[in-house]
Amino acid sequence: MANGNARQRLERAQAGQSLAELAVVLVLLLFLTFGIIDAGRLIFAYNMVSSSARDGVRWAVVRGSASGQVATADDIKTFVKNRIVGIPVDVTVTWNPNNDPGGSVAVKVQSQWAPSVLFPMVPTSITLASTSQMVISR
Repeated sequence: MANGNARQRLERAQAGQSLAELAVVLVLLLFLTFGIIDAGRLIFAYNMVSSSARDGVRWAVVRGSASGQVATADDIKTFVKNRIVGIPVDVTVTWNPNNDPGGSVAVKVQSQWAPSVLFPMVPTSITLASTSQMVISR
């Protein structure tokens, strides 16, 4: 009888130990899972920013002063913002020296990205920026 009580106490102690191990491992597993998800979101957001800057400058170089449809800075900003879904961006357009053929146009796209889960030693906001520059063809 005394042997049976000792076995029950040992089983309860092991069950408590298993629960403590599960709690430690589960926290680490959740941090790892959400870290991977946030890294994927960060890469997706940067890819969207970079791609939209490239698309904006490509759209602008064929709409210089010699083309039938001259693009203004507002036209380019609208084009770029329509290419990005769900990410607020700031778009800056500059011409060097102007929008005549042979000149260049640069489109800079910036966005603020915030992780969905706050991790230690990870900034609460990251600025994503991409600049693309090409020579105006028309």
